[in-house]
Amino acid sequence: MGRFFVSAIVIALFWTVSLPYPRESDIDLAFEWKAGNEDVFKIGEELVYNVRYGFISLGKITVTITGVRETSNGPLYQATADIASYSGVPFVSLHHIYSTEMNPLFYSEWFQSLEKTKDQWDLMRLYFDYDHMKVLVEEGVPGNEELTDTLEIDNYFQDGLSLFYFARGFIGTDENRTIPTLVNKDVVTTDFVFNGERTSRKLKVVDYPVEVIELTGRANFSGVFGMTGAFRGWFTNDYAAIPIEAKLRVLIGNVTVELIEWNRSGWTPPKYANNR
Repeated sequence: MGRFFVSAIVIALFWTVSLPYPRESDIDLAFEWKAGNEDVFKIGEELVYNVRYGFISLGKITVTITGVRETSNGPLYQATADIASYSGVPFVSLHHIYSTEMNPLFYSEWFQSLEKTKDQWDLMRLYFDYDHMKVLVEEGVPGNEELTDTLEIDNYFQDGLSLFYFARGFIGTDENRTIPTLVNKDVVTTDFVFNGERTSRKLKVVDYPVEVIELTGRANFSGVFGMTGAFRGWFTNDYAAIPIEAKLRVLIGNVTVELIEWNRSGWTPPKYANNR
């Protein structure tokens, strides 16, 4: 459930910095990596979502941009997603913490997954080495992880969390793309249709209809809790491009993910103006 939202919605993306673009002469790119929406990377932004099945709330997702790390090649934006089921919910017991470092061109440079199993956290860490077109994989428990695999790649990739910001950066553009994605250690793809309809959605925490752009797509893989297939998301039609609602399919059926809290200085959801 959580991983699919963050890796498929947890979805819907322009930037200019002094960072070299990937060169088509290096590899055959499936996507022309280009500048995206600068306002997506708002340091300190925190978005909180409720996940429900029908009228039953299953869990909460908190997505935060925690900082930026300067490197010789330019800045890497750091984000985390804390995904946890509510206590007492039958059939669902999840706690995952994902972390990512993203290049301003929206591809992943580093990813970490922590998954709670009983009283232990299991760790997986991915290092994307694009100079040598490899991904180094570390696994284990925190403080006792080791290199377990080296994956050969032929493209620039998204991880499960960077997809969330990638989608925000390109929503509303004419780009409809199939994006290389690394889920666990599997090389898969995610389809995006960015140029959806401008419409409105209700948001429980405001008393007016919110102006949004719809995103549709398909996750061509199976994730946690049977997450797979088609998804829909609605993103605010403004500079922040914040997802306010998503619908997707998991093992138990269709679930809805709704924005319930946010912390982003100076931002409020845009009011829908039907006369535009």
